[in-house]
Amino acid sequence: WKADIESAKRKYKDSGCELNDNYEIIKNGQVVKTIRKMTKEEIDLAVRRVSRIVKIGMFMDRYPSELSGGQQQRVAIARTLAPEPTVLFMDEPLSNLDAKLRLEMRSELQRLHIDTGSTFVYVTHDQMEAMTLATKICLIDNGVLNQYDRPLQVYNRPNNLFVADFVGNPAINFMEAKGVQNANGNIALEILKNIKATFIPRENLDIARWIKQQEIEEESKRQTEFEKQKDKKNVEKGNKDSRFRYHIAKVDEDGILEEEKVITYHDFVIGIRPEFIKISEHGSLTGEIYSAMPTGMETTVKIRIGNFLLTGVVFGGVLYKIGQTVKLDFDGKGILLFSRKNGNLISQGALNVE
Repeated sequence: WKADIESAKRKYKDSGCELNDNYEIIKNGQVVKTIRKMTKEEIDLAVRRVSRIVKIGMFMDRYPSELSGGQQQRVAIARTLAPEPTVLFMDEPLSNLDAKLRLEMRSELQRLHIDTGSTFVYVTHDQMEAMTLATKICLIDNGVLNQYDRPLQVYNRPNNLFVADFVGNPAINFMEAKGVQNANGNIALEILKNIKATFIPRENLDIARWIKQQEIEEESKRQTEFEKQKDKKNVEKGNKDSRFRYHIAKVDEDGILEEEKVITYHDFVIGIRPEFIKISEHGSLTGEIYSAMPTGMETTVKIRIGNFLLTGVVFGGVLYKIGQTVKLDFDGKGILLFSRKNGNLISQGALNVE
């Protein structure tokens, strides 16, 4: 191969050109770049290829003004895919499509991402698109990065209350709790006003050490902000960091504000995904079916316990009547324990009702 390189250098030198160390052709001190125009056949092949991907082949003889909004959006996607870019930025590309076509396009985009090897930066407010398409999700609230992780990690182990609330359909159930850690590492809690429960962490947890670490981080953050304020060149952020206000579903939400209480690190928020609510004859809690929405393969139910509403998902063709009394438990070790003071995740574990 060395002989071939020397031969190529002599060839280019004879024509007034040189070959540099990067094997680029140099003429008059400039890198020679020759752009080959595509033939009509190649252009037609590329156009037909992307038109099949976005399913607009039957509209190829129409002008843009003769297309609907969804069809125009598909044309825009096709134009982007045609040059086979190495990096592709998409901002809500499927927003104008109907539900069925949106699902098909998600599948096509996922396949394209694998086939082309391109990097896709995809902006969306549709969490289903984020969960199904992304290899990693970047969740931003008010200009602040809250989590950057794999989709299932974001779903199963969210960093804070905002991430837990944003991801998941139906939405996660939140309930406030207060308690202390026992000598065995479990946390004795009071939930739903007067129900005793025990949170059993999946991993070893020392609440006192966790609280100490949070206080150190908060003090460090305050010191950093103080130093920034002393700097005359510092430009203050326009979007202020604010605590996320989680929602607790209740039957009667009269909008009356309760008296603000002092929140400490012994105040918690329990997060329970709908799939962890198990309805059975031997459940520890008694509730009433507030609503039931069967979709075929699953039924979404809202269960009333006192004035609180919990949303659960029951798989299979199970029918429930509104007003029906049911027993339930919190099943699994994926129950989430958050700090009510700063909203951060403390631990995952099981929640047993006494």
